[in-house]
Amino acid sequence: MRSDKAHRGSKFLTSRRLQSWETQFRGLFLAGAIPLVLALAACGGGKSKSDTSASPPVPPEASATVEVHLPPVPDGWQSDREVWAASSEFQGQVGLSEIHADYAYARAITGQGVTLGFIDTGLDATHSEFAQKTIALNDRSGLTSTSNAQLNHGTGVASIALGARGQGSAMHGVAFDATPAMWSLQLTDGYLAVNDTILTKATQSLEAAGAQIINQSWGYNSTLDVGLINSQKNFLRQSYGDFLTQMRRGKAIHVWAAGNSAEAEIAVSAAWPIIFPDLAGYSIAVAALGADGTIGRQTNHCGAARDHCLTAPGGVAVGDSATTVFALAGGGYRYGYGTSYAAPFVSGVLALMRQAYGDQLTLPEYTARLFGTANKSGVYADASIYGQGLVDVEAALAPYGDTHIPLPAGGVAGPSETQITDGDLPEEMLERLRREKIIVLDALDTPFETNLLPPKTTPHTRPRDAPVSQWVRADASGASSHPIVASFSQRRISSASRRVGAWDIAPLQVQSTRQPRATDPIAEPTAGLGVMARRALAHSSGYLQWGVLAEQNSLMATTGAGGLRFGPAYSGLFSLHRQLPFGRHALHLDAHLSLSQLEGAQDSLLAGSSRAVASSLGLAWHYQRMRVSLRQPTYFETGALKLALPHRRVAGGGVLFRDQRFSLQAPQRPFELAFFRHALSHDFAINLEKRAGLARQINLGWVKRF
Repeated sequence: MRSDKAHRGSKFLTSRRLQSWETQFRGLFLAGAIPLVLALAACGGGKSKSDTSASPPVPPEASATVEVHLPPVPDGWQSDREVWAASSEFQGQVGLSEIHADYAYARAITGQGVTLGFIDTGLDATHSEFAQKTIALNDRSGLTSTSNAQLNHGTGVASIALGARGQGSAMHGVAFDATPAMWSLQLTDGYLAVNDTILTKATQSLEAAGAQIINQSWGYNSTLDVGLINSQKNFLRQSYGDFLTQMRRGKAIHVWAAGNSAEAEIAVSAAWPIIFPDLAGYSIAVAALGADGTIGRQTNHCGAARDHCLTAPGGVAVGDSATTVFALAGGGYRYGYGTSYAAPFVSGVLALMRQAYGDQLTLPEYTARLFGTANKSGVYADASIYGQGLVDVEAALAPYGDTHIPLPAGGVAGPSETQITDGDLPEEMLERLRREKIIVLDALDTPFETNLLPPKTTPHTRPRDAPVSQWVRADASGASSHPIVASFSQRRISSASRRVGAWDIAPLQVQSTRQPRATDPIAEPTAGLGVMARRALAHSSGYLQWGVLAEQNSLMATTGAGGLRFGPAYSGLFSLHRQLPFGRHALHLDAHLSLSQLEGAQDSLLAGSSRAVASSLGLAWHYQRMRVSLRQPTYFETGALKLALPHRRVAGGGVLFRDQRFSLQAPQRPFELAFFRHALSHDFAINLEKRAGLARQINLGWVKRF
């Protein structure tokens, strides 16, 4: 809808160089206002070339090291992206498939809660695509008419970005749950009445309505000229000084149509970041693709603005048949093409991103992520044409590159390396750790939610690969040293003990050589040093034992790796073992108590523990070759692990951590009831085990001797 008609009486005082450049505007300067040619897709230019060798859009490879999540998906939400892609409205707007919008919908990202601004010809709020929406702003104060012809372009542009879903069968918008805000510009014979005051007031009003994304599907016919960039800068500064100041306040991203002149450079009205570099991140130019995925023949190329420009669907198809559907003022739909209709695809994608990441990113960071995740494969690698590539919803909402866990001291840890072993810490607390949510950051420093620990893949029981004879005989054994010491698979009390009064005192060295499960890799074995003292009771009826143990990087033989690396721990140990024989019968009593304190590691989410008190009790009855025992395994009476967990990114960089305590105390005491029978030809054992939060389980064992 271009017009070569000259507006008489135009006058603009400039330098000679600017005057010669300004003639390209063909007399568009009118007293008091500057009418500008819209980049109207429906009327703007030829068809795109068909290139069968063009590669289909392929999103950048996302990290596979950790399962991540965006905002929580509501219960009952349709999470199958193929179902979304199969709907008639989705298929009606073919560009939705090209940008992989179904990925967002399956994750409940639809633009909900995001206000999208438009500076355009107006909005028909009665159309079915908008009738059920809350309209944040629909300012028509500058219009002399609200006819369908006046409102058509703005209504169509807005419908592509955020037209409602389920209100018609023809199409729905990219961010179909977003809220529209429109500032209307007067359209006369294909020209818009725009000046500095209008643009400034429009931007301020849209920002006040909550819009941080403003779509600008209009512009000059004249294109960026890098040889005359100083003249163009002077012209824009003089003509739009207040608007320039408003953009520099950094309250919104402006998405501009690149223009429909089939030129090698974008329209000068879309070239703000090239002409004014401080606007980088706040202004985006969008060129249009044809139905075959290559650049539309009518669209301007990104050219010198390649670092601030990308492409989206919106071009003409083979055979001059447009494929982009949009709403018409007054009702109904039509097809169109051009950069006017490519720009709202990008605005809609930004609205989806805004819902997903909220205020954890600055506006320039949103722009950087949009550009960084755009598809640059195949033909899109030619930045002079496609700029940063084809906008890609899936890549923009998925982790880019590897992810890492930010640590309070400033370091990072790999999510897949962040593990913790069972040891003697309660399974209930470890399960809480597995369910706890944290954020991880991808290569573009964008936050994603994930679980602190992966789900446990094996039940809480004896190792599956342990021989039956090993645990049968283990149940048959009598009382041993303190359970903390027994938790280490290698322990040695030095033979160089010293007797001090009635006490035997000896150094203690422990080390864990346990073989971790494949899902629980441990960075290094745990080790500890201490001292144990034992005093025999009268008549060899048992003993008292006390000791101290300093563990290098574990607590009660439980250790972690990656972001949950343990620091040193110190424990005081107390034990009583008593034997009460009577005839052929004997009772064995064991009681153990420990007081432990864990310190945090330097590069870890684990900040240490409060003082932990744990107990263990056992009572066994022996009769000849039979044994019945009732035992309370290690149970924490008090104590908690203290963690600092990353839960939110700060826009511009940095992470907020929340202090979280995980109680070591289980909701109920565990117990084990065991029966053991030893015979000349076989061993037999039955074990009933109940732990808090776990179902009762029965273990049977039989060992035959030959």
